[in-house]
Amino acid sequence: MSANVAQARAAGLSTLPAGTAGGRERLTITDVELFYVCPPLQEGILPAAATKADFDRVPKFILKVHTDAGIIGLGETHRMGGGPDSDAAARLREAAAQLRGRNVLDFNLSHLELPAQTDTEAFEIAFYDIVGKAVGWPVWRLLGGCAQRRVPVHYWAGKGLTMGELRALAERAVELGFAGVKMKRSYPLVEALEIFASVSTDLKITVDLMGSYPDEFLPVAKEWEAVGNVLCIEDPPPRRDALDVYRRLRDELGIPIAMHLHINGEGVPGMVNAIAAGACDVFNLGAGSTWDFLGRAYLAGESGIPVWHGSAHELGILDAAMLHACAAAPNCTYPSDILSHQRVHNLLATPIEFRDSYATVPDGPGLGVELDEDALRRYVVTA
Repeated sequence: MSANVAQARAAGLSTLPAGTAGGRERLTITDVELFYVCPPLQEGILPAAATKADFDRVPKFILKVHTDAGIIGLGETHRMGGGPDSDAAARLREAAAQLRGRNVLDFNLSHLELPAQTDTEAFEIAFYDIVGKAVGWPVWRLLGGCAQRRVPVHYWAGKGLTMGELRALAERAVELGFAGVKMKRSYPLVEALEIFASVSTDLKITVDLMGSYPDEFLPVAKEWEAVGNVLCIEDPPPRRDALDVYRRLRDELGIPIAMHLHINGEGVPGMVNAIAAGACDVFNLGAGSTWDFLGRAYLAGESGIPVWHGSAHELGILDAAMLHACAAAPNCTYPSDILSHQRVHNLLATPIEFRDSYATVPDGPGLGVELDEDALRRYVVTA
């Protein structure tokens, strides 16, 4: 019996009759612990010349939300720089303090509103973890059910690697069983694609241009097309309203065109406009709350458009939560940015399983993961 299941049974919650599982059981918040942590990326993901100011050196908070049932929900914020005493950290602590005495079941998890403006998603994850542990269900079941037990994922290359570093990264990706790599525009791209192809012709590359390529992009993309290993091109045009450019690229290229949810600065309304304009083949739905991701995935799915889950290079708790969301989305079929395996430690006692370019969705109650307490304390930062 897992510790999570034992917790739930001890609380008297996992065997509730179906009609009573949503009542006011013993799920009142008694305390919220916060840990400011920063496990960096492994060597070789970023260039050797990367500075300590790079994104992987920006800490974030791990949350433990305690309840009077003895169940503890785990949460993880996005990166939160400025130190443990920053204004953002103060707002997080304010929310944590005001949640004490509140019952988790009193919150609408599909539209979570907190008593202080802070990283809502971290608490959303912890609350789902608590409810799942209480009723003995994995989070994906709380989200409507499992459409896929294994979620496609890829490897990731940082900006500015030398060609030698890029080759070493490609070789590592293949050794680890990944079928693809995501890269951003910071290289001579034809040369970079040829390096990937020379390591393995099966390695497919997602090229994220972040809206940075000028109008002469089409001839360059034709060169990429000739290399033959580009899975999709994300956000090539520099103009945020360039739906006509997206559509023309779709018409003239054999490479799928992807659009980030926020590239046009409009979020979901921008998705609707892009769908109506026939502007993209796939959406990167970015990072965000679990329910926001699912709502956007369903919107794309109604139009027959696949999606993937973006991220900001998270740790294991947030990656686990994203996997549960991906599992519940039938059209989440492009490789998602589940990347905690690239950290020196993802802070999980048992790491997420990555095999053959898929991540296995945890099936234990709640998030189905537990913290490595020693690692948690090892990577705490104080400034």
